[in-house]
Amino acid sequence: MKIINALVRLAASEVLCLFINITFAASDSNFMRVICLICTVLIMIFVLSDFSVRSAKEDIKASRVNTGEMIKAGFAVSLALTASYVLLVISVKSGDFDYYRWHELLNAPFLQFYNLINSNAASSALKGSELAVMLLPIPVPAVSVIVPYYAVCGRSRDR
Repeated sequence: MKIINALVRLAASEVLCLFINITFAASDSNFMRVICLICTVLIMIFVLSDFSVRSAKEDIKASRVNTGEMIKAGFAVSLALTASYVLLVISVKSGDFDYYRWHELLNAPFLQFYNLINSNAASSALKGSELAVMLLPIPVPAVSVIVPYYAVCGRSRDR
């Protein structure tokens, strides 16, 4: 159940981040892109962390701390980003289809990060080094779910 809840929270943050990105899309300023990037990534982190903290408090109250289930939820939220990245790499290497614009939209919290790396919307414009840098956001959702859970559960054990 936690996996489904985490994925629903991720989807909600994606929609909110997409709205913010569309609002600031008219600006070509790198400064505005960085501000937008910070806002959208923080929104995703806060939404996922809120879920994690609430789950930890519920688990502590019910005396059923299950870190394994939360680790699975963390990996599930990063799985979507990983699958999208794999499709992007296939798109760049094969040249058969253009997936970069979809990759940006499906990973709304990091859209401005991708635009800062390469603002061209074509997969063929991406270089290997740019693809390597695009690996950086993949663990962020998992960390946003797993670390707060452990922090709250660990703090309760200390008492």
